[in-house]
Amino acid sequence: MLTPEDASLITTATEGLATPLYEALDHGYTAAHGHYDDSGMTGEGYAKGRTDLARDHARRFIERRHGEHLDLGGWEPIKNSSGRLHLRNGMMTLRLLHATPYDMIPAPGRNRARISYYYNRTVDLFGVEASNLLAVWLSPPEEGGEISVRIVRPIGEWKPGRPPKFDLDFELPRNTESFTDWEFVPDDKGLALPFEFEEDQREEGEGSGTGSS
Repeated sequence: MLTPEDASLITTATEGLATPLYEALDHGYTAAHGHYDDSGMTGEGYAKGRTDLARDHARRFIERRHGEHLDLGGWEPIKNSSGRLHLRNGMMTLRLLHATPYDMIPAPGRNRARISYYYNRTVDLFGVEASNLLAVWLSPPEEGGEISVRIVRPIGEWKPGRPPKFDLDFELPRNTESFTDWEFVPDDKGLALPFEFEEDQREEGEGSGTGSS
């Protein structure tokens, strides 16, 4: 079971990523929606493309920042062919995913590599420093607002629509000063941090927050 000390180590590791990750997502979201709007590609049929393009812009933003030796809080992008943003900080890894309509925390699906990632078995060998994390981002609602990111440590697989399996779950604050004086309270659902995350149901690439009418 994750201890408060373990949770503190993870939040310390993700604290430095908060600012560049939000900058990347804000940039990607604005660039993607500007492109689709300028091209007249509006409506729900283009929602998935908007989210995919926002993700690609965010990934390139992080890659460019890393290439220019700018601060990423100790994280660096991992090269992959999936098009998704994967990051590494020592032995700790993080994958960026968009929320789904079935799970606020996306299920791993049938991909064996992703299922293995979700089980977090390396923690048993190397400790919390080898945690596999998810950064689940949520597009702003139609009425306006900001992108939000939820950091999760999964501990197994589940089917879409079923309760997710995790032992740490918190919203990544935009203001890093919010990281100070956090209190970790373990319960039977794992460790939760003192931030509420609005329940919503949107798929990666679909949903009211990613489209435009």
